[in-house]
Amino acid sequence: MRHLLLLTSLASLLPITACGDDPATPAIDAGGVDAAPREIVTADRTLGVGEIAEGILTGGPADRADLHLAAATPAIDWNIHGHAGGGTQTVTEGLAQLTVDYGFVPSAQGEWFVLVRNGGAAPLAVSVRLELHGAMTWSGWQ
Repeated sequence: MRHLLLLTSLASLLPITACGDDPATPAIDAGGVDAAPREIVTADRTLGVGEIAEGILTGGPADRADLHLAAATPAIDWNIHGHAGGGTQTVTEGLAQLTVDYGFVPSAQGEWFVLVRNGGAAPLAVSVRLELHGAMTWSGWQ
């Protein structure tokens, strides 16, 4: 009788443990900006001395682009900017960089421009990696 009570007690616990939520494993919001990238773009460029390349990101506050730039010498000049109302609004920029890691979340829906310039005295190969989240899109170099 004692074994029967023990087996009945254990059997009643199995459904509870099998169906319970595991608080240590949070749900992943696959559509949110914290999820894995929806798309990864590599858009490497070799720039002559003083040469500029500009690419277009399109997105808004619910989107994000993680920008990663790298070169062999610290000659990357770069910025992210917009052209709302005919002007130029610089979001962020850096000069004479060896590497850049920047997470960009637009302040408004629209086209945003990634500008990369060779600020050095010799041709510069720039490795470009964009991790796109949400509905952010990359239109390539213009």
